Amino acid sequence: MMRKLLGLIIPLALLATLASPALTSPALADSDPELESYKADMQTGEKSWRAQKCAVYQETRDEMLEEIPRGALSPEFAKAEEDYIENGCAGRAYACPKSKTELDYANKMSFAMMSHGLSGTFLPYGCKSSIQ
Repeated sequence: MMRKLLGLIIPLALLATLASPALTSPALADSDPELESYKADMQTGEKSWRAQKCAVYQETRDEMLEEIPRGALSPEFAKAEEDYIENGCAGRAYACPKSKTELDYANKMSFAMMSHGLSGTFLPYGCKSSIQ
């Protein structure tokens, strides 16, 4: 019984130790390091991996938008994507597909981006209401 208890306490203590600086530092909670890194890279003229991914995302998006009828995406969905790109594809974004066309578009974009070596976590597709 004691060994089982120690087997649980040690990993939990380690987890608490590793997580505590991120949870207690207000500076980390108020800023987005990825966005700040992107902005710094753009100011110095260097192309970071995030900036390269964002350029690929924007190029792929432009190509995909040529394939669907103009106005097929809702203004909210299109604006969420545009805001994501304007922020250097950094930070949280929620382009929530609400129609079949938007869902098909998001799925095609996801497959296209993965074929470029990008993960699904890079993409802005998701709905705030589904996040618990």
